[in-house]
Order: sequence, then structure tokens, then C-alpha cells
Amino acid sequence: MNQTTFPPVTHFGSDLSPTEVAGHALEAFDALRPGEVVTLEFNRAPKGLLARFQQERKGQFDWTPAIEGPGTWRIEVSRRQAEKGSSRTVNEALSWDHDRLDDLEARAFEARERGDFEEAKALYAVFAFGLRRHIRFEEELLFPEFEAKAGFPADMGPTAVMRDEHREILESLDRIERGIGEADTPLESLRHALHLVLGNHNLKEEHIVYPMTDQALGTLESDALVARIQSI
Repeated sequence: MNQTTFPPVTHFGSDLSPTEVAGHALEAFDALRPGEVVTLEFNRAPKGLLARFQQERKGQFDWTPAIEGPGTWRIEVSRRQAEKGSSRTVNEALSWDHDRLDDLEARAFEARERGDFEEAKALYAVFAFGLRRHIRFEEELLFPEFEAKAGFPADMGPTAVMRDEHREILESLDRIERGIGEADTPLESLRHALHLVLGNHNLKEEHIVYPMTDQALGTLESDALVARIQSI
């Protein structure tokens, strides 16, 4: 069995105060080069930690929860090539997450192809968690902002199509997740179907919904929306 392809994890015990946790987490982040990731793991929800990053490392990081209880909370914090205080756009932030998710999905199937079904299952679980979270923050935060600014009702226009495609994506995702750790479960047709929907879906978002949202909101509101998305 191949060695795990997950990044190293930094564990934080419950004996640390929130101030100590934040200090150690920021120190670990500051040691990163642009493009690198630190994985932070806690045995309780790290309340206030995201707010500290948003205040003290604004614009420099991406925040992606991977596990949210019970018992374990795991967050990947990626360092961006950006100056502290830089503003974010919806298109940049969410397109980055598309790329991150695509990479996880590909790595899961690479592990499956080499016979490492445990690794495939673990990687796909992180991908599935991330894709469900991505869909959630689009439907709860992004789409309502887009609809309000662009004047589209929720049941018409681009976001109505996006919501329909989300349901199709989630159905395929659930079916693949149930079988990816089993050697005798055929998945290629399901994976192909998911790619057809998800690939076109992401392109429409990156070329239509995200840019139009940024244009409608403006710099300050787009940056604020990205901060809200990080909290989902």
C-alpha cells in the first residue's frame, strides 16, 4: 500500500487556550511558502480562529474545512501569493476551490487504479465533503447575492439552472462515494456522467455567474462575500 498523500497534520490539544491555538496556527501558517498548505486538527471547534486569520492575515489565505466534528475538526489553510490586506474576488476564490476539488477527485481515482482502496476512499471523502460545502455556500450565500443584484428570481435565469445541476451532481457524488472503496464496484460510467455535468457546470459559473457577481457587487462587497463564504 502506498504512503498516504495527505499533507502533514498539526494537532492542537484541548489544553491550549484559544489565544494559544491562534498563535501557534498563525506561526505555522507564516512558515509556509505561497502554494503550500498547513492542516490544522482540533478535538473541539476552533472558535474564533478564522476571525483571527481574517483580521491578521487578510487576503493571504484560503480556508477549507475537511472534517467538522464530532470529536475531530480539521482545516486546511493554504497560503496565497498575496500581500496582507489584499481584497478577494468571488471568481478567484471559488475558481480556486474548483481546481482544488478537481485535484482531490483525480487523486482519489489514481489511488483506486493502483489498488489502494483505503486511500481512494479517504481522498474521495474529503472531495465529497468539499464539494457539498461548495454547493452549500453557493446556494446559501452566492446565488441569493447574484439574484438580488442581477434581478433574477431564484426560479429563473442562470442560478435556477445551477441549482438543478447541483441536485444531479449530488446524486452522482453519493453513488460514487458509496462504491469507491470497493474493488468490485464499477464506477467509470458514473464518474464520466459526473464529469460531464460538473465540468460544464463549473465553466458556466466561472464565465458567467462568478464574474457577473463580482461586477454587480464591486470590490468591497465581493471581498466581504468571500469572507462570509469562508465561514461556511
